[in-house]
Amino acid sequence: MKWNYKIDNDKQILYFLSQARFATTNQLARLFFDSSMRAETAIRRANFALQSLKKAGLVSHLKRRIGGARRGSASYVWQITFQGLKFLKNQDETVVLRYKNKYEPTQHHIEHTLAITEIFVETLETVRNSEKLSLEIFSFEPDSWRSYQKLSGIGMTLKPDAYLELVNHDYEDHYFLEIDRSTESLARIVNTCKKYIEYYRSGIEQRQKEVFPYVLWVVPDDKRKLAISKAIQKELYNFWELFTVITLDEYSDYIKGGINNEPEESR
Repeated sequence: MKWNYKIDNDKQILYFLSQARFATTNQLARLFFDSSMRAETAIRRANFALQSLKKAGLVSHLKRRIGGARRGSASYVWQITFQGLKFLKNQDETVVLRYKNKYEPTQHHIEHTLAITEIFVETLETVRNSEKLSLEIFSFEPDSWRSYQKLSGIGMTLKPDAYLELVNHDYEDHYFLEIDRSTESLARIVNTCKKYIEYYRSGIEQRQKEVFPYVLWVVPDDKRKLAISKAIQKELYNFWELFTVITLDEYSDYIKGGINNEPEESR
């Protein structure tokens, strides 16, 4: 998605939730009410807007609140309703209608989706605070996915958590983003990386974009960063340079081009 400053906040919130699936009150406050002088004011304004949209039947929140380990206290998790999607589709035919599952999603799914939302929020905050960065594209799933064929002819789908394009002065940076929460085994991480290598070998992205995006793993802490970095270097031989592993705390500086990413232990 490209950020659209030309429509009102309510429609932006609906459009964003149609793409991201889930977002907390705190995340929406940071996205849409950043002009507030204080964070508490931004959250109050966000709550007012969301309650108005909820009364109109356009959004709903999950029954349970979720803790704010990174930014703020616990808050509701919001999603767009089918009625909200129909409202958007009346104005934009590209909006995809999908029916809501009558069961609440698992905690693991919610937390992973919110982690991807957090990456978008931090990307936009970084762009807002930079004089040289501009956000061109941020694609959530499934828009971030890529179809390709293995050498055997079997059809495959690469499923990045997100796809990002930034303009940094005269340069464009392209990223496939994988958000890790230390819930997957290292073997599964390596297998995911092997799918990127298959897609790289297909040449599809290079023909379409003239470059192959950085594959950026964003992880919770330095311990996990070192473990994944070592597994990639050990298992992926000549292809390990396709992948970069950083912590969430390093993300903003990294997309600005400002960190040395080589772990001391691996030097």
